[in-house]
Amino acid sequence: MKRRTFAIAAACSALPLTWRAAQSADAYPARPVLAIVPYAVGGADTYLRPLQPALEQAHGIRLVIESVNGAGGTVGASRVKRSTADGYTLLFCGSGLMSIAPRVQPAAPVLADFVPIINLVTVPYIIATRKGSAITTLPALIDFIRQKPGALTYGSPGISTSPHLGMEALARMLGSSVTHIPYSGIATAIQGLLGGHIEAVIGAPSTLMPQIEANAIHGIALVGKDRFPLAPDIPSLAEAGIDLDVSTHFAVYAPRGTPPDVVATLARAFQDAASDPSYTKAMAGVRTRVNLMPADSLARVLADETARFGTLMSAITT
Repeated sequence: MKRRTFAIAAACSALPLTWRAAQSADAYPARPVLAIVPYAVGGADTYLRPLQPALEQAHGIRLVIESVNGAGGTVGASRVKRSTADGYTLLFCGSGLMSIAPRVQPAAPVLADFVPIINLVTVPYIIATRKGSAITTLPALIDFIRQKPGALTYGSPGISTSPHLGMEALARMLGSSVTHIPYSGIATAIQGLLGGHIEAVIGAPSTLMPQIEANAIHGIALVGKDRFPLAPDIPSLAEAGIDLDVSTHFAVYAPRGTPPDVVATLARAFQDAASDPSYTKAMAGVRTRVNLMPADSLARVLADETARFGTLMSAITT
């Protein structure tokens, strides 16, 4: 009888633990969610911050954003990779970190280390030159690169980033070369341009257009097939007969092993918050186009990007 009573008591005592575990899973998120942006402050984090109020008010997700810059994004990405896969640490980064960095940085995390959640924005790139430069038009840029191999110094947000790859691709298509000056972020690259330390820079419209509109630098070309609607006065490379299209897809990822129900909760929350017209308006204010893509579409885009630039990445690193 005593043994039977003990067994019943033990079974009953386990019920609160089971209930608490289920309650904990159902209550996600029970604490703030950290989103690591693996770049310098003032860059990609500007695409994420406008979503914070809607995520908290409508979905109970208090998103804390931390910029962890270094090694072209791999420092921050590695931190997310090592984190507990419980939905409380996320990565918000450009597609180049998944498709390019692993090819040129052996220590870089790979796509298989993460679970794609949703793509938020897609960013094209603009080439700009310093004030006082003789290069003020797209034809002048093309002639300079062709006629003076290695003479054009340009800044980018870092080694193995999409802007770096785009500029190197342009030089090779013109049968020439350029000199890359990697910076710790696009903001410092722009400072280098304004200070006359480099001849050109390649970066997102959100960071370059304010300087272009202030006539502090020259907007030369959009690295793409069509003009960007949010920067319509900048000609595309296609207008000069150059078939090169480089852009970056900024998306949210979780560490591999994150529970599917948590991933689904996050995907719904980000989709809902980013679908609000206020987010589109906020992004238009920083010359950025909202491009919501679910995880499966994003995976296909990343596979295509990796394939397209594989040969070029090998050429850059040899």
